[in-house]
Amino acid sequence: MATRTAAFIGTLAAAVLGGAALFVTAPATSLVDAPAYVVDEATADSIDTPITPELTDFYKVQSWQPGEPGTLVKAQRIPDAPPGVQMYRIMYQSTDLQGNAIPVTALFAAPDTTSPEGGFPLVGFAHGTTGIGQMCGISHTPLTPQTPGYSAWVPHIEPLVRQGWAVVASDYSGMGAPGPSSYLVGPLEARGILDSMRAVLPASATTGNIAINASELGIYGKSQGGEAAMSALQLAPSYAPDLEIDGGVILAPGFTPPIQGVLDAVASNPTSTSQNMFVLLIAQSFAENYPDLVDLDDILSPAGQEKTKLLATTCGTDLADQVSDVPLSQLLNTPLATGLVSALSEAMPGTEQLEMPIVVVQGLEDVTILPQFTHAQVMSQCALGSTVWYVRYPFDDHGSLNFQARVSDPKVTDWMQARWEGQKAPSNCDNQLLGTTAQATGVNR
Repeated sequence: MATRTAAFIGTLAAAVLGGAALFVTAPATSLVDAPAYVVDEATADSIDTPITPELTDFYKVQSWQPGEPGTLVKAQRIPDAPPGVQMYRIMYQSTDLQGNAIPVTALFAAPDTTSPEGGFPLVGFAHGTTGIGQMCGISHTPLTPQTPGYSAWVPHIEPLVRQGWAVVASDYSGMGAPGPSSYLVGPLEARGILDSMRAVLPASATTGNIAINASELGIYGKSQGGEAAMSALQLAPSYAPDLEIDGGVILAPGFTPPIQGVLDAVASNPTSTSQNMFVLLIAQSFAENYPDLVDLDDILSPAGQEKTKLLATTCGTDLADQVSDVPLSQLLNTPLATGLVSALSEAMPGTEQLEMPIVVVQGLEDVTILPQFTHAQVMSQCALGSTVWYVRYPFDDHGSLNFQARVSDPKVTDWMQARWEGQKAPSNCDNQLLGTTAQATGVNR
């Protein structure tokens, strides 16, 4: 592991440092000439997440027995779905990092119409940060405004279903059924995504006998979910070779570079920002999943450990508000524990060439996911030989990108549809690699 970690850190360090410069100087062929997408105030308010849902009986596992990964355990139809849509909560078998069986839950939605010949295309959707508590998954209350589920349903899942696709959206481990916390633990998130797709591929009476086309599969993720989606694409050939995934859509991925100096700079932040919540979620999840490398005492100060008590009971912006009353530097031990840096290098994607193409989309006004980090990840994937189509919207931020990526050319939905139609995936990697002089064709031109 030490050799792999050192190699990854060395490669990534060069990519991050070079990416910061290339972010400014690279040919503008990945830039899209589109004004910022304006999210109306009512929609923005409805997809805010100040409400933490209550845990219902569906998420209890008294009768659960371990089984094969990807096996459907149970399902529950969600009433009052919008016209033309059918929705279900599902529980299915997955595995932890040690290969032990665990139950995971998900939201499954599809058009409420006769399926096309061969079945509906299926997208495994990976959601953004909502917390790590059992109540923080998106299958709990997807139709209730101001809850985590609604924040994924409105900008992402419902539009994809209206596109004519079936969507299965994992809650991730621990965010429905009990299990290890999974925040940015890529291999664990990936298992949840891949096994959710396996669980709904066979038509089941408990989920409306929805027919799925096993030859039209894709993965789509935003923010934390962008990192999770890329992790799933990287893991799929070894963990789920039975899934023939045609490509992945990656929006503003929550990539955390495992570089000591970068992380120490973040840890020393003398202000209070959304980073407070992200760091606490990382600390808890990595201490649970990599106990041989790091524990909470290594990462967090006593004040930080006290704040982690909120993670089991609170989600979304409610959680963010409750942990942002002190500077981040007061929550962390600095310099940051080297064991956490090592664990991050094990958890982050970007160490292997992807067998399937991806489109990576980033808003340059994003202050939640720094564009420089996304650019560094794109360069890493390109250097590995992955097929990457990189799209940058110069005026969009973290929230508006949710909508912009689907409504302005090149639409990510068109990109995914083209993969299912057998068209060759485009790449503009030549513009992202340091030292290259070749100019790829522009995104819009």
